[in-house]
Order: sequence, then C-alpha cells, then structure tokens
Amino acid sequence: MTLNIPFRQALAKTRWYTHRKSYRVLFWREITPLAIPIFLENTCVLLMGVLSTFLVSWLGKEAMAGVGLADSFNMVVLAFFTAVDLGTTVVVAFSLGKRDRQRARAAARQSLVLMTLFAVLLAALVHACGEYIIDFIAGEATAEVKALALSYLQFTAWSYPAAAIALIGSGALRGAGNTKIPLLINGGMNILNIVISSVLIYGVAGWPGLGFIGAGLGLTLSRYIGALAIIWVLMIGFTPALHIRLRSYFTPLNFAILGEVLGIGIPASIESVLFNAGKLLTQMFVAGMGTDVIAGNFIAFSIASLINLPGNALGSASTIITGKRLGKGQIGQAERQLRHVFWLSTLFLTAIAWLTAPLAGLMASFYTREADVIEVVKVLIWLNAAFMPIWAASWVLPAGIKGARDARFAMWVSMLGMWGCRVVAGYVLGIVLGMGVVGVWLGMFLDWAVRGAFFYWRMVSGRWLWKYPRPPKTSGL
Repeated sequence: MTLNIPFRQALAKTRWYTHRKSYRVLFWREITPLAIPIFLENTCVLLMGVLSTFLVSWLGKEAMAGVGLADSFNMVVLAFFTAVDLGTTVVVAFSLGKRDRQRARAAARQSLVLMTLFAVLLAALVHACGEYIIDFIAGEATAEVKALALSYLQFTAWSYPAAAIALIGSGALRGAGNTKIPLLINGGMNILNIVISSVLIYGVAGWPGLGFIGAGLGLTLSRYIGALAIIWVLMIGFTPALHIRLRSYFTPLNFAILGEVLGIGIPASIESVLFNAGKLLTQMFVAGMGTDVIAGNFIAFSIASLINLPGNALGSASTIITGKRLGKGQIGQAERQLRHVFWLSTLFLTAIAWLTAPLAGLMASFYTREADVIEVVKVLIWLNAAFMPIWAASWVLPAGIKGARDARFAMWVSMLGMWGCRVVAGYVLGIVLGMGVVGVWLGMFLDWAVRGAFFYWRMVSGRWLWKYPRPPKTSGL
C-alpha cells in the first residue's frame, strides 16, 4: 500500500494525468471508431497475401519461396499505390475539414484515374520484363524457385490496376470518415481470395485444379471484384461527401487539385518505393542463404506484419485525425493527439510482441512442417519482440506527421534510415561478418532506431507543424 503512494504522486505529475479526461474522450470517440475498422481492413488486405502463401505452403518450400520472392517485388509496387492513397486520404480529410466537398470529390476521382492508368502501364511492363526482374531479385536461388516466382509475378502483375483502385478508393472513404465500407469490401475480397484460390489450386468435384498458378490467378480475380465494388460504392453515394458519378471519371483532370494530392503522394511514394527497394535489396542478401532461410525469412516477415497491424491502424487513424484537426485550425489538439496515439501504440505493440514471441514456433507451424524453416522463424520473431519498443516511433509518428503535410521530412529520414542503416548494416553484418539472416534483421532494427530518433525529435520540437503558424497571443488589454 505504501508503494502505491509514490507511484500515484509521480503519475499525478505527468501530462497524461492532467489531460486524462480529454484523452479518454479522444480514445473512445475518435481513435477507436477509426482505428478498429482500419485495423480489420488492414488485416484483410494483409491476409490476402498471407493466405496466398498459406495456400501454396503445402505445395512445398520451393513454392513458398517463389511466392516470397515475387511478393517482395509486389510490395514495392503496392507501397507506391499506398503512398498516393495517403495523399488522397489527407487531401480529402483536410478538404472536408474545411467543408469543401467538391474539392474532396475531385481529389478522389483524379487520384483513381491517374493511378489506374499508371497501374495498367506498369502491369504490362512487369509482365514483359518479369524474367529479368526475377533474375535480379532471386540472386542464387534455385532454377525451380525462380520459375515459380516468375509465374506468380506475371499473374499477380495484372492485379495492379485493381489494387490501385481498391487502395485509393478505400483511402478516400477513410478520409471522409467512412471506415466501415472499406472494411466490408476488403473482408469480402479476402473471403473470395480464399475460396477462389483454394478451388483453382487444389481443384473441386474431380477437377485437379491448376496447382501453383491458381494462387496468383485467384488473388487477381478477387482484387478485381473488390475494385468494382469500390467504384460502385462511390458511384451510388453511400458516403454523400464522396458521391462520384461514373461519367465524371472521363472529365479533364484539374492539375491544381491533383498537384495537392501528389505534393503529399510523390514524396511519400519516393519514400515508400526507395524504402521498399532497399528492403528488396536486403531480401536479395537472404536469397543466397538457401531455400530454408528464404522461406523462414518470408514467414517471419508475414508474422511480424500481423503483429504490427494495430500500430498501422493507429498510424492511419492519426493521419486522418491530424488532417481534420488542422483543416479546422485546431493546432494544439492535433499536437496532443499525435503524442497520445504514439505512446498508446508503443505500449500496445510492445505488449503484443512480447506475448506472442513464445508462440513463434506454433505460428510458423501453420505455414510449414519443415523443422529448419521453423527454427529460423523462431529466432527472427524473438528478435522482433526485443526491438518492438522503438517500432512506433519509426512508423506511427511519420503517419501523423504526414497528416500535417510534412511529407518531405519523412521522405529524407526514411531514405537515410533505409540506405544508410538497413542496407549497409544488413550487408556488413549479414554477409561480410557472416551473421546470416540475423545480421540482415539487425540492420533493419538499426533503421528503426535512427528513424525513430528523428521522428521523435520532429514531434517534440513542433517543427512538423511548420505549415500551420499559431495565432499570435493577445495581451489581454
């Protein structure tokens, strides 16, 4: 009992205790209604890739390694679409914060048109150059693994236009405060992916199925169904602020509005593409370490991504909340809310990572029965748990900062962290010093630390709000 008194006195002096009532209101009225549907939606999006891996895992570790290599390139492409999705979300949220529905609709419509056209061209290019891409990223992988990776990449490349529509349309709806429809659509896509891919891979009613090819084809078909659902939802106006008629997609583009979206999306996309390109390079380091390590590394990333889902949801919620608050001129509230979301996600994610680390072997067994692969996964997931306390500073904070349209700072910091730390340190530790995949992951954790330090400084210094000058204080005379 006597120990509780000093603890309570120390707690009473904290910023959290002073603002505890406003934080409670923030959590239940703003964070939770946004974060929970976003978390479930992100879970569905991630599970589309995870379940594709799971469905082919029983075809052998070569098939699983092939999917892992192809998806390491697909993630670079999807990162670009996600960055433009972020720009759309911020502009829509900011415009609606200023009660400008016309600008919000124009931003969503033009982002969809531009990125769909770009995705079609990119899909054709990847399909034509797929063999060169796989040769580049697969390194010293076996010929069988390379052939499987090429097959999967060429099928999934044709899903890029659908993925762009689904991501950007969902981002626009989230910016308008509607998180339930993206959740339902992505959940439906996930269910369809399981059903269609299972049938195409393993067959049904005496039909033997297509085997490995069915995984890529099933993912592609389910994404196109989801993209059509997004277009339909926007067309009929489920969210009145984003009622976009079909014929409006064929009207001329407004480059002023598109420039505002790309002003956030391009720095964020450069950040995401270069970051994921560096991540792809580290995967190439792993590609020469054997099929067991390739498969174990991919499974560990898949599990770690599931662990990080609540943090990604809180980051997306902070982007929307920050954009809306600043659109209304509520600078002080935006600042307090970003701090609160950051500490909430740090504590929450650390608890999840530490609780799930002992279950790493069990989780890996859902993917594979190979003992060597499971051992790799266990080591990497324990390492991930050890460094999880610094994850939110490196990922949740920049999401909120981008909500203030401070995307360039995030771009430069991410490039420094990836290319100055993850790639260099991963190569030195993993290849030069012979630490293998553990060394590559230690390079990743150094990247987290550097990014987190810069973003935390940016938050506490207040410089992330440089576009929003505070009103001068009156003397009261």
